[in-house]
Amino acid sequence: MLRICIALFALTAVAWSQSCGIPQSEAAAFLAAHNKLRSTISSGNYVAKGRRMPAAKTPIAPMTWDCAIEKSAQAVANTCVFAHSRNRQNLGENLYTMWSSNKMSFTGMGAKASNSWENEFQQFGWNDVKLTPSGFSSGIGHATQMAWAKSTKIGCGMKLCDGDKQVLVVCQYKDASLLFAFV
Repeated sequence: MLRICIALFALTAVAWSQSCGIPQSEAAAFLAAHNKLRSTISSGNYVAKGRRMPAAKTPIAPMTWDCAIEKSAQAVANTCVFAHSRNRQNLGENLYTMWSSNKMSFTGMGAKASNSWENEFQQFGWNDVKLTPSGFSSGIGHATQMAWAKSTKIGCGMKLCDGDKQVLVVCQYKDASLLFAFV
């Protein structure tokens, strides 16, 4: 059991250390939030809108960090345009932005963005384990992408925009959720 724990820690540490550009602490925060959500849903311990959701029929694998996907997400973030990119080549994509009257930094953005996306499940819940167009358009698209079992790789980019008073966060996922791939 100890060997398994050490191996899992080593794999997680390697994944965290592979950040290509964003601060490693933020890459770790993105991974931790996504994998906590996935694990909790997988085990049947996730509560959305006050209701315990059913366990996944098959275990949901943890996500790993991917430098190539991070570079793609960073290219989108560098545009400082809050709009989904085109030509994502089967990458899902979540966007988050935050403004302030003061200069901002990246500190805490991995957790803030991830928590914002996950909160869609808390706000809207979900009615079925199968994602339908009506379920997707009910306001849970970002959270669904975080939990999508076939998405196993993530990379995120962040950019300070508007005189450093806005942060734009872009996370991309391989493979995209079926419906999210077309947004």
